[in-house]
Amino acid sequence: MTNPIVEFLEKRKQDKLKKPVKPVEEIEQDFRLDTWVVGAANRASQLSLVSHPGKFSHPDARITPVLFTGEYAPDGYLRSGNANAGQDVVGNAAALDVYAFLSVVLDDGRSVLEHFEANSAALKALLAVGEETFAAWRTAFLQIKAVDGGAKTHTNVKQVYFPVAEGYHLLSVLYPSGLMTEHRERLRQMKFSDATKVARDARRKEQFHEQGFADMTGLLTLHFGGTKPQNISKLNSNNGGEAWLMPCLPPELQQNYLHLPKADFFQWLRRDAEWYDILTALHKLLLTDYNNIEIRQYRQRRIEQLFDWVMGRAVLLQQQPVGWSGKEGFRLPAAQRFWLDAAYRESNPAPEQWQETIARSMSEWVVTSYKRFRKKQGDAVSLGEIEVKAFQAEMLGYAREHEEFLL
Repeated sequence: MTNPIVEFLEKRKQDKLKKPVKPVEEIEQDFRLDTWVVGAANRASQLSLVSHPGKFSHPDARITPVLFTGEYAPDGYLRSGNANAGQDVVGNAAALDVYAFLSVVLDDGRSVLEHFEANSAALKALLAVGEETFAAWRTAFLQIKAVDGGAKTHTNVKQVYFPVAEGYHLLSVLYPSGLMTEHRERLRQMKFSDATKVARDARRKEQFHEQGFADMTGLLTLHFGGTKPQNISKLNSNNGGEAWLMPCLPPELQQNYLHLPKADFFQWLRRDAEWYDILTALHKLLLTDYNNIEIRQYRQRRIEQLFDWVMGRAVLLQQQPVGWSGKEGFRLPAAQRFWLDAAYRESNPAPEQWQETIARSMSEWVVTSYKRFRKKQGDAVSLGEIEVKAFQAEMLGYAREHEEFLL
């Protein structure tokens, strides 16, 4: 049967022998089981086992070590006890190898520290020492979990006033480094595991992948400890001094939020890339010969495209909750309210020649939009009353052909 403790010491010895800073014989002596464990036992008091290190708030924060062990409960909360979060270690960074020794897992799946706590005969056999020596070592190593009397906070720890029935409690807010580490590991597996790399590669090659992958964007990286993350805690050192925060921002409503017209539908319209393309094409046609039948047909087609563009925005308003145009602050013309709001159409008679009114407003909007579109260039074709009436007739004719858009 192998001895995990001997294997642990052998690995550390070999690391020292690769770049020896003292004679090989001395290194061999330092890593004899009895010699090394005696030294480690003497240094164990320099470390404290914790769940919420104070130095994450500030490197100089010195507080009473907090070691909290939560119990699992199906309450739906992300908290200590409900997540498989390990414990952390703070103290002299030069003594962190002591915790590495106590974390060695033996054949039964329990760590050396757990065996010391249980006063294990199996651990005593692996250490090959007598009862008295084992008891002394056990006392020394268990100091890593010892807490001095009283609870002491520090001015460098973040503090908040929390309301209670009789007033406020001043709370010292600490970082749960075990939960932070578990959170970081799950995100790392999500983003960088071998399975995720295969799935990403399949997507890049436009190939099917049975499982696919999940991703998390907008992560923020917090750094603790600068160039010496081991001075904050052991888990912080393992994480390279990094912790990841997920975004916690208000929802972005711009894509779904529709600003409703209050005074005039046509003034409410906002140009976009499609509008720009249609007006550009219309301008080129207006520069050509009006008497050309083919050109007139092309121009009429562009006018119809503008009609469709306008009707697409009108449909968005027609799909709004009925009665929106009657709310405080809205004063649309009667024809537009009848056109855009079903509640107004159901409770009021149709305004006289309302479709002609809409068509006339639309034709005027076409002329105005075109002039504004070419204003900077100064090359707009002059459009007068004749053109406006022609556009109006075309708009009205097109509207009558597509009555479903107006009703």
